Amino acid sequence: MQVRQATRSVTPAIPERFTLRRVLVAFDGSPGAWAALDRAIAVAVGQRALLTIAGVVQEPHVWTALGPAPMPFTRETLLRDLEREMEQKLAAARDEVPAMVSVTTRLLHGRPGQVLATLADEGDYDLVVAGPRPDGRLRRLLGHSVTHTLLSRCHTSVLAVKAP
Repeated sequence: MQVRQATRSVTPAIPERFTLRRVLVAFDGSPGAWAALDRAIAVAVGQRALLTIAGVVQEPHVWTALGPAPMPFTRETLLRDLEREMEQKLAAARDEVPAMVSVTTRLLHGRPGQVLATLADEGDYDLVVAGPRPDGRLRRLLGHSVTHTLLSRCHTSVLAVKAP
């Protein structure tokens, strides 16, 4: 009696008509975003696809105290600081992509799930890769996760990556 060993492929063979040309990864610098980036890089390498790393800057929330109080910052300075921080995160992510992968970064503004879904649909992407949603209290404060919003609004395939 012969025993056959099942071999498991890391990346299943994809018929040519399903070849991915453009991959979009949602990136915010969190551990889940890094896991999503790792998976998106693997897909881009395996499919020889173009990779876009997109980060979203949300409108800053300015809290004020009761009564007239001078504020040491303005909405514009907060927004500029958030943009600079996201640009640094995107640059760090771009630096992790192997030279064999064509990569671009996009800095977007607005509600992350909504603007990423719009970019995915209008940018002719074949796949959107997103990390896990935040846990606990932070999830309750933020409402729906970006992945959930992408799944419900996006016409493109979405790969939800679980953090290690």
